[in-house]
Parts: sequence; structure tokens; C-alpha cells
Amino acid sequence: MHERKPLSGGAVVLGAVLIVAGALVLLANLDIFPFDFDLGDWWPLILVALGIVHLWNNRNVFDFSGLFLILLGVVFLAAELDAIRWSDVWRWWPAVLILLGISILFKRNPVPLPGSGRAGTVSSEDCVRVSNVLAGSDRRVTSREFKGGDVSNILGGTKIDLLEAKLADGDWLLSISTVLGGVDVLVPRDWRIEIHPTSMLGGIDDHTRQNPDATGGKLLIKASALLGGIEIKN
Repeated sequence: MHERKPLSGGAVVLGAVLIVAGALVLLANLDIFPFDFDLGDWWPLILVALGIVHLWNNRNVFDFSGLFLILLGVVFLAAELDAIRWSDVWRWWPAVLILLGISILFKRNPVPLPGSGRAGTVSSEDCVRVSNVLAGSDRRVTSREFKGGDVSNILGGTKIDLLEAKLADGDWLLSISTVLGGVDVLVPRDWRIEIHPTSMLGGIDDHTRQNPDATGGKLLIKASALLGGIEIKN
């Protein structure tokens, strides 16, 4: 029997929002609880919900990607409800710089959302395979013959801890990609590491300090970030 994995906090939030929204629209369509609701006006709430989920998954109140989605949703919603004119939406672009500055200041000391922490899972597999969409995971790898793997992260938060793993002989590839999300990777200092970064409106930070006398296998990390961040450290 397969063990059922618990839902992430972000998935619970998004699921609850969708259930409430669907129930309200259904009741209105059946004239049970009529109210004036035009889905075309309220669609920006989807962006707000995604932003909240993103903050939850990254366990950081000041995560830039999550705050950006929330800001975008609020501004678009204000325009849809005629609180501001669409022609004035562009005036809000300096707020993006403010959010970016705040996220940089709190990057090293994130402020967690209450109840958003998650326990790490231990894996002894030689190849790590992680795929997160609107979710988060914390993986601690203990393999004695680690051979790389693939990490895909979309609107979520991922942590890969390799400090207790041993790298197999030879050259191995670890591919990491993130879109509107964050990935943290911890690697031992006695590993030979080669990092190939590719980013667009995102950031890839290499904070590794390697031993020049390290021998054995080598880990090639291909990191790709779009509107997100990847941090590699030891």
C-alpha cells in the first residue's frame, strides 16, 4: 500500500480559494444566493491567490515573486472595479522596485509565514528527482553514490540538502530550473562543483567555497531561473 503524501500548505490555500469561489458562483447561478458577480471583473484575484500560495511555499513574507503577483493582482483588480483607470496602471511600476528592495534586505533573514514550515524528508536514492508545482519540498539526500538528478520548481519552494551525501566517481549532472519560485541547494565543501547559470529576471547565487585539493567525482550544476531564485551554498 502506498503512503499518501500530505498536501502542502500552499495547495490547501489554493484549493480552499477555488472551492469558495466555485460555491459562490454556483449558488448565484442557481438563484439560491444571488449576488452581483462578474467573473470578468474579479479574475485578478487568481493572481493574488497565486501570490499567497507562493509566499506560503517559500516560507517568507517578503519573497519578491509572491509579493509581485499580489501587487499585480491588486492593481488589476482596482482597474477592473474602476477604482483606478487602466491608463494609470503603469504609474504603479515603482512599487516593483520597492518590493525588490525589501526582498533583497530580507533575503538572508526571511520572515516566515505562521504555520508555513515543513519537515524535511530523507532520501537515500542515488538520483534526486523533484517536481514541484504550487507546492514545496525539503529533501535531505544521504546517498553514498550520488549521481545528480533533476529539480523542477514552478511557483513553489524547494530545498535540496546534499551535505550528508557522497558523490560517485565520474562526472554527474544536476539540472535545476525554477519559475516564480526559489530553490536552495546545500553541497559539501569537499565536492568538485561546476555551475552553469542561466537567468532571466531572476537570480542564481553561488556561495560555495570549495577545497582546491578535492578529488573524486565532479558535479555539474545547470541552473536556470525565470522570475525566481536559486542559491547554492555549503
